[in-house]
Amino acid sequence: MILTGANDAQIIRRETHNMEKKTLSFGSSLVAVILSLGTIIVGKLWLSLNTTIVLLLSATVVSCFVVLKGVKWSDIETEISAGIKGMGTPIVVLLETGILVGVWMACGTIPMMMDWGLKLISPKIFLLVTCLICTIMSVVSGTSWGTLATAGVALLGVGIGLGIPVPMTCGAIVVGSFFGDKMSPLSDSTIVAAASCEVPLMEHIRHMLWSTTPAYLVSIIVYVVLGFRFDGVIGGEQYESLLNGLASTFNFNVLLLIPPIVVFALVLSKKPALPAFAAGIASAIVLGMIFQGQGFAELCGVMANGCKIDSGNDLVNTLIQRGGMNSMLSTVSIVIGAAVFAAPIRASGAAQILFGKVEEIAKTPGRFAAACYIIHPIFQLVAVTYYVTYPVMGSFCAPVYDKFGLSRANLTRTFEDSGTVIAPLIPWGMAGSYITAQLGVVPSEYWQYMPMCYMCIVFGIILSLTGIGVKKADGTYVRPILWQKKSAKAAK
Repeated sequence: MILTGANDAQIIRRETHNMEKKTLSFGSSLVAVILSLGTIIVGKLWLSLNTTIVLLLSATVVSCFVVLKGVKWSDIETEISAGIKGMGTPIVVLLETGILVGVWMACGTIPMMMDWGLKLISPKIFLLVTCLICTIMSVVSGTSWGTLATAGVALLGVGIGLGIPVPMTCGAIVVGSFFGDKMSPLSDSTIVAAASCEVPLMEHIRHMLWSTTPAYLVSIIVYVVLGFRFDGVIGGEQYESLLNGLASTFNFNVLLLIPPIVVFALVLSKKPALPAFAAGIASAIVLGMIFQGQGFAELCGVMANGCKIDSGNDLVNTLIQRGGMNSMLSTVSIVIGAAVFAAPIRASGAAQILFGKVEEIAKTPGRFAAACYIIHPIFQLVAVTYYVTYPVMGSFCAPVYDKFGLSRANLTRTFEDSGTVIAPLIPWGMAGSYITAQLGVVPSEYWQYMPMCYMCIVFGIILSLTGIGVKKADGTYVRPILWQKKSAKAAK
């Protein structure tokens, strides 16, 4: 995800303040969380209701329950207002991303990237190359959203032309995009995770290599193996139809690469995302007028409604008729719904109370660390976004790690292993809904093709229980054998 401009310090202070509002018992807190998740499961999986409606229904049910248990309605209203206010900049980013995709499509930038990809990439290595391209772009820019909306959309079209199943392509795009979201020093998830526990940014990034590297390599191996399923021959009716359709619809010129170059240059120079995207949009409008012969008024219409060019080819139309501010309105409604959805849980302090119980049960550092890997993604299912989970868990869990004599970098690694890369798997979350809006695929269709996103949890739990890659507060690493003995002694 890109830097949203949200004040991380304010978020952390607000969530720390919320920890003082522990008005529910452990049993009531557990019921509140169960009601929250239960409403979503029934609404989404059973009744197939609109995501925003389900989030609002869940918020209503949980609010009624916690108010009956003594939580003040005014506290819930405060959390609703704070949640929506915190989503203000992400909402603007979403709308601007929709504009950018539409204009880049209409001016020919993304279609030209599709054309080049079709001509240069073999089906056998397509998934591998897709993952690597998105990895490089996301690490360099620090934005999963920007990578998904640009390279991701272009590579999706290439994959369709090469006969690669869309869910496979989507999985490779997501893994590459969210590797950068997790590991780039420019990413907001990385910055928020480190800040939530006062861990130096680069120390946090280096420590994540213990779990992220093997999980990422598993994904690479999967894409290489999946590539053997395809014959490696470039061609076929669909392939030729797509190439001919693109060539007959757009005038390609290498100068059409100026918009993405401008955006990445500004992002790399640490300029805010909103003006960087605005520059990419402005340059695309000028190029669209020059190379595609489009009028300014026509391109302004694209900004609102997306690219509506009729190529005369149904396949090409499916790929290029997208983008525009209006295309993001459903995602924006989900973001607002998510802010309302999380409010009663935050106002009641239910999450903090449950975490306190986890510490009592776990007792040993290894068990507590492993429990965090399990509890945190469940908490994210309820809170929807890591903007909430990282500060809350950081405020509570960091002192526990201090007590065990462990570096807080172990905790921030847990956050990203079970938070940042889990976000694409949550259909009602910001990341999941954004992916669906851009690529047209829901998480239930692509989850099996993005192993890094759940293997980080697997490797993280293994590290926590064995002591491998566990850093002590003094900067040294624990000895696994002594770690096991220490844990057994503590448990006794």
